[in-house]
Amino acid sequence: MLDRFLRGMALAAGGVLLLLTFLTVVDVVLRYFFNAPFRGSLELTEYAMALIVFFSLAYAGWTGAHIAVDLLEKWLDRPSLRFLPSLMAFAGAVLFAIIAWRMSVEAIESWTQVSNMMRIPHWPFRMAGAFGSAMFAVVLFVQSWQGLARRTGGAHADAKAGEQA
Repeated sequence: MLDRFLRGMALAAGGVLLLLTFLTVVDVVLRYFFNAPFRGSLELTEYAMALIVFFSLAYAGWTGAHIAVDLLEKWLDRPSLRFLPSLMAFAGAVLFAIIAWRMSVEAIESWTQVSNMMRIPHWPFRMAGAFGSAMFAVVLFVQSWQGLARRTGGAHADAKAGEQA
């Protein structure tokens, strides 16, 4: 169920990216062929980028699409350090939960703030960022829990295999 919801968020981000592409093409055509740029295209681009990033973040984390650097992998392969990826995922979950909380506070405090050109309110985009951050925190927490269960389950399975041999 979480997978389908996160995929829906990522598809929404893709839809926003498609609309942003269309907006950019229209702006370029208006600017260079008719000398009449689309006013507010920069604001719409900024808001669209926020939606794209925060709505796709959780799905990228869920599917493992983020960039991972495994420089320390040979040292983390020791049994005493195998819990470290779960600990780092948990720390990331706490960090993104704090980010979500602060962004939602900012959204509430910016209730009356609007953009300069198009007078678009700031709060819906800040709340969308808070929601995307909260969903990424959930993903990291689930991954932390799954990794910890896998590590402890793997140790029990190794012990049972050793007893049977």
